[in-house]
Amino acid sequence: MQRAARALFSSTAKSTTRSSESSNRRRLKRHHNNGSKVGALATTASIAFGCCYRFVSMASSSSSQSFTEYNSPPPFVVETRGGGGGGGATSCDKSIIFLHGLGDTGRGWSDIPNQSALGEIKNCRWIFPNAPVIPITLNGGMSMPGWFDMNALERESLIDDKGMIEKASRYVDSLVEEEIKKGVLAKNIVVGGFSQGGAIALTHAMTSAHYIGGYVGLSTYLPMADSYSKEKSGVKVFQAHGTADAVLRFDYGTSSSEKLKSLGMDVQFKSYGGMAHSACAEELDDLKDFLNGKVFS
Repeated sequence: MQRAARALFSSTAKSTTRSSESSNRRRLKRHHNNGSKVGALATTASIAFGCCYRFVSMASSSSSQSFTEYNSPPPFVVETRGGGGGGGATSCDKSIIFLHGLGDTGRGWSDIPNQSALGEIKNCRWIFPNAPVIPITLNGGMSMPGWFDMNALERESLIDDKGMIEKASRYVDSLVEEEIKKGVLAKNIVVGGFSQGGAIALTHAMTSAHYIGGYVGLSTYLPMADSYSKEKSGVKVFQAHGTADAVLRFDYGTSSSEKLKSLGMDVQFKSYGGMAHSACAEELDDLKDFLNGKVFS
């Protein structure tokens, strides 16, 4: 039970077999997480992904003094450049901060710009933070990377970990501010995540004073939804959810989407028939279209 629960909110969770394999949806490579490697991840300075990609595993954080537990190791950073030999000298004018799920690490998602259509977004800095290792009540107190504690999966039993959720959101705010200091316009910054990471992204959308370009929530929900009533008119959100998700059920996503819409947010919700608690290439294609069409246009 504990081993299964460890992967529940990670992109490593196996999806159920599609009822029809004739679907043209391509399988996204699974992002494997090995907890024993966490300490070693910070030792790699840089890895070349290709002529248009630059992967830097050790990102310094000027705001890290208040959030030391989120910086061991510090965020992984992948930069996509505008073409030309060696990636060219063009600096990044877009930033996407993407948070992983429970039991995963930033590195678990750091290959998506290189292995999906999202890599077509040029001159973009992808930041993949790492959650602190904390005891998870749902897993009998086992410690693993998590943005917040969870006591249950059923919404009627789940007690939202308000303190850790809000602290993680403030940490994301510090990352946003760091990108602004680097010269990236707020309208060109996106915050997103998968599962637990998506829950933090949607919380940031509700609580941050920064009006950024948009938000992304994959296979996720909005924690403490009933506590929000302030109008958030025009905030752009991309949500996606598999109809066969047995971890965070499909209706968690739809109800969260309706809540965001009720507050005036501009929400695009996509569903994927037969997809479990996972991600697929079609979903990332749709995300690319959202980013290029509504945020970076």
